[in-house]
Amino acid sequence: MSGYPDRARIHAAVLGYVKGLERGDFDAVADLFTEDAFYSHPPFDPDSPKRAEVRGREAVRALLKERRGSRSWFHEIQLLHVADDRSVVEGIVREHEGGPVRSSFAGLGTFDAEARITRWVTYRSVPAVGESLG
Repeated sequence: MSGYPDRARIHAAVLGYVKGLERGDFDAVADLFTEDAFYSHPPFDPDSPKRAEVRGREAVRALLKERRGSRSWFHEIQLLHVADDRSVVEGIVREHEGGPVRSSFAGLGTFDAEARITRWVTYRSVPAVGESLG
């Protein structure tokens, strides 16, 4: 026994996070986090210079409901790697499924023994990575 959470459960948690954001189901997303989790995301308001950062499951829930809100964005995952208690996910965000590319993203996660998220940090690139190649 390695002491690390099951890789399939981490994989499912990452997909649950992404799909929950797409559905606007912020309660389901917040329930993937531990009580004292750290969450860091690029600003939800494009005019804000500050990252959206909170600590704790309930603060994640409130942040997503109050500052992110519902969006039709669709996440197209290009890479999802899990090792030990960590994950890396990379992809692009489209305006809607099959729609124009809005940005690219990378997310880094750390998980507890039950595959709940203890730390989640997301980075965004606008324009999307590779867009300058045409």
